[in-house]
Order: sequence, then structure tokens, then C-alpha cells
Amino acid sequence: MEDHDNRVRHQRGPETVVRMSIAGLARSGAVAGVIKLASAGLSFLMFVVVALVMDERQFGLYSATYAGASLVSFFASVGQQSTVLRFWPQYAEGNDLRSAHGLMGCAIAVAFAGVAATSLLVVALGLSPYVGAGTPEWTPLCLSAAILSFALGWSEFASGAFRAKGALVSGLLPRDVVWRAGVIALVLGMHFFGVVVSAVAATLLTAGVLLAAVLPQTVMLLADTYRAERGPLSKAQKDEFKSVTLGLWGATSLPPALGQVSTLLVAGILGPEIAGAVFVADRTTRLVVLALTGINQALAPEISGAFYSGDKAHVQRTTSFTALGACVVALVILTVFWFFGTFILCIFEPAYGTPTMHAVLMIFGIGATVAAACGPMELLLQLTGLQHSLLKLLVVVNVFGLAVTALVTWLFGPVGAALGTAATVATWNIIGVIIATRSIGINPSVLGLLADRRSGRQSFVPRGVL
Repeated sequence: MEDHDNRVRHQRGPETVVRMSIAGLARSGAVAGVIKLASAGLSFLMFVVVALVMDERQFGLYSATYAGASLVSFFASVGQQSTVLRFWPQYAEGNDLRSAHGLMGCAIAVAFAGVAATSLLVVALGLSPYVGAGTPEWTPLCLSAAILSFALGWSEFASGAFRAKGALVSGLLPRDVVWRAGVIALVLGMHFFGVVVSAVAATLLTAGVLLAAVLPQTVMLLADTYRAERGPLSKAQKDEFKSVTLGLWGATSLPPALGQVSTLLVAGILGPEIAGAVFVADRTTRLVVLALTGINQALAPEISGAFYSGDKAHVQRTTSFTALGACVVALVILTVFWFFGTFILCIFEPAYGTPTMHAVLMIFGIGATVAAACGPMELLLQLTGLQHSLLKLLVVVNVFGLAVTALVTWLFGPVGAALGTAATVATWNIIGVIIATRSIGINPSVLGLLADRRSGRQSFVPRGVL
């Protein structure tokens, strides 16, 4: 377990429960944050490099294809990256490793079947007559998107499986760092030798490098699971696995899918050139939630283990402190966008450096800042048995939000797309915090710190911090 040194022991009756201190969580979050910062920087550079070697139309097609493949991949893994984060710590903390490994075997089978099936559906879409007739590259783009969606879906599951076991660094590095660095190097190499990089070629390159990056991770995961002593899950465990999987599938797929759908909406309504600009603005604002994303990588097993052993106070402290740190970082990055947003957009393409696109960047950023202030709300609901409540919330808010986004995109262009998307993100995060507070008595937002103080606790600092 890579984060073993960050954990402290708490006595609870006759049992000794291992808990990560706030300081330990901060250290693990910092490690994950550094990796995510490198990932964000490399992602930014990757899209810059791809944009520089293509014309505006080809980059717009690449952006739409990448967004489409990402959209499919969010659903492809059937939520298994969150399922293992939900159950592995619960079983492992109860010293039931046979069930933990049995659960991992089931999750691997379901995830692989999901990514394979959805990739075949994308292939079928590309080969369908009359679909995409207005785009000459439609069929090869769909075929390349099928490979990319497979790679994205499987790599997300593999990362979640490693993180569930506490292998934070080895779980994050292949997808977050190695992949993007490899794509940058190969695209620059092809450009240097005069090879024309089309949208199709760039998509295939992106997918191929990702598959190569996660291959060692895949081999290790399969070998460890095969060699381990796996016990059959009981009927109750199987029923719980199926029930939780269905809820987590939707709950983990809808939030990231919204960002991709907004890009596809813009592409369909306003054309690929403007879609490329909106795609760049959306990807750039991922920096706003960088701190939250980083800490969440270490926080997920901690929430599951603490909550199901009855230590709700620990969950409250860790989630609300996470929200505080994430909000501070988000406000700093939003300020940077205010002063240097136009310059940042111009790095991708000079045509993107307009007041309109700067406004789009800021609107996306405000929505992301609200999400950061709400803390790890989605993670908390997913891992504490409220995944179905989260799914219902996301379905209702997103169905309404997408309809509004389509309308305001048609009326107001890219600014309308940004307003619709940001409002939807802010709405589901705020309502999610309310659900968590009322259902399990845990407020994961920055306001959770005030609630914790009003509850009469003498200190916010748990044992092991000092």
C-alpha cells in the first residue's frame, strides 16, 4: 500500500482501525495533485501540439471525435472503476480478502465486456449508411473513435482498481502522464519528418499510445487477480454488487459526459471550427478543479473504509477540508483566467483569442469553482450507498440542462453553450450537497466546516495530524 505511512491508528472498542490523518490525506492528495498538475499541463500541451499541426477544420474534427470517444468511454466501463473503489476497501478492512479478490474478478469481466461492446457499437455507427454523409471522413473517424473509446474506458477502470488497493502513483501515472507525453513526442516527430497529421491519424495515435501506456498496468492487474485466492461472492454480495453497479454506472458517467455533449452540441449547431474553440475552453477550465480531482484520487478508499466502519466524523472532516483546499485553488486559477485567459486561448489558435471566447472560458470556470466549493460531493454519494439518489439527480438535472443548453447555444452561440453547461454543473453540485447533508448528516462542501464547528466539537484537528 503506497500510502501506508500516511495512516494513523484509532482505537474503537476492541478493534484497531487504520485511518488516514488529515495531514496524511494532504500528503497523498499533494502527490496525486502533482500528478494531476503534470497531467493537466501535458493535456494542455498535447492539444496545443495537435492544434498546431492541423488546420482549423481538422482540429475541429479531432476535437469532436475525441469528445465523442470520451463520451462513449464514460459509459463503457459500466461504472466498475467506482465499484472497486466502493467495495475493495470495505472488504479489505474487514480482512475478507477472498471476497475482495472475487469482487475484483467480477469487475474486470464486466468492465472488459462493457468497453468491448460499446466500441463495437461505435464501429456499427461508422458503417451505417446515410449517417454522417455530410462528413467525408465519417467512417474512418468512427473507427478510430471506437479504438480510442476502448482505450479510455479500460484505462479508467485499471486506474480505479490500482487506487482501490492503495497504489496511488502506479494507478495514475500511465494514463495521466506517460500517455500524454508519448502522444506529444510522436505528433512532434511526425510533423518534423513532414508526415501529414489528419484528424483520423491523430485519433489513432492518441488511442494507440494510451493502449501501450496501460499495457503493463493491465498485465499486473490480471496476474495479481489470477494468482490471488478468490472466494465466490455470497448471494447478498452479488445482489449488492449488481445494485450498486447500476447506480454507479449512471452516477459516474453523466457528469463527465455533459462536458463532451456540450462540445458535440456546439459542433452540430455552430460547426466544427467553433466547436474546437469551445473544446479548448472546456479543457482549459479543468485546471479549476485540479486540486479537487487530485485529492479525490486518495480520498475514495478512505471514505468507503471510514463510513462503513461507522467513523462518520472522519468522513466529515476529510471531505470539508478537501472542499476548502479545492475552493482556494479554484479561485486562484479563476483569477489567472481573468487576467491571462485570452493569451492562454491564443496559444492554441490565434482565432480563439476573442472577447467572446474569453467570456466562455470564465463562465466555464465559474461553474467549475462552484463544483470545487461543493467538495467531493459525487464521490461521497457514490461510496455511501446514495448512488441511486445521485443518479436520479443527475438524470433530472442533465435532461433539463441539456435541453436548455441546446436552446441557448442556438440563440447565443458559444456563450450560450457555456452558460447552459456551467449552470447545470452548479445545480447538480449544490443539490447533491443538500442530499448528502439530509440523508447521512455529512456536508462535503466548505460549509461543512461551519456545521462541524456548530456541532460542538472542540477541535477540527483529529488525532494523528500533529
